[in-house]
Amino acid sequence: MSRPVRGSAKSLGKNFTKERIKERIENKLQRTAISSVRKKLIDTNAPNITGNIDLQKWANKENLKIVSTTYSQMLTHNLHNFSELESRITLLHMQQKEVNTTVVSLESQIRHLRELLKYAEQYQKNKIYNDHYKSSKDSDRYFRKYESQIILFAGAEHILQENGIDLKQLNTNKLQAQISELISRKKSINTQYVSFRKEMKELELIHQNLSKYLKPDDPEIEKSSHNKLPSL
Repeated sequence: MSRPVRGSAKSLGKNFTKERIKERIENKLQRTAISSVRKKLIDTNAPNITGNIDLQKWANKENLKIVSTTYSQMLTHNLHNFSELESRITLLHMQQKEVNTTVVSLESQIRHLRELLKYAEQYQKNKIYNDHYKSSKDSDRYFRKYESQIILFAGAEHILQENGIDLKQLNTNKLQAQISELISRKKSINTQYVSFRKEMKELELIHQNLSKYLKPDDPEIEKSSHNKLPSL
């Protein structure tokens, strides 16, 4: 401000009420908590740390915080040991592959139906020219005049019949509804895929941090589902 004023919502604006200030502080704390879950362990063997006792102490303390937060995050996924963690990651990989396969299949069906819809509309649009051509007294003259429309009709008719479409029951609205349904299914599955991918990314980071910190290759730390991870 250009001159001192009393700090109040009236003088500073609605963003400076007690409620808004409290909300911003809480959101900041929440963002800090979330970012800490995504941290990787500090490499205590890095050249700039190994020769500095104070940095080593700080790095070890930070790593303990990260592992503690990581382990808590692991428990939120209802996972209690390396075996369960790795099994869940493997399952998520499989689910992602299945979702990808399903999406590819849906996209193929959507393309096919869109192609049929294009020919169905082409068939309906040019059917009148073919009907008049058949009933025309001078069919040759009529064909020369509307050759492109008649050829388009014949091509569309052939493709639709080849795909088992009953031309007497041809309904472009029904085809469009089928396409919309498949698109809706694809969107739903894509949402599921994003959820799988997000969870897998979190679990892989959890596995990476705990593996580095607890050194699961040591004989004392087994990956067996019978042994839970040590409490932190």
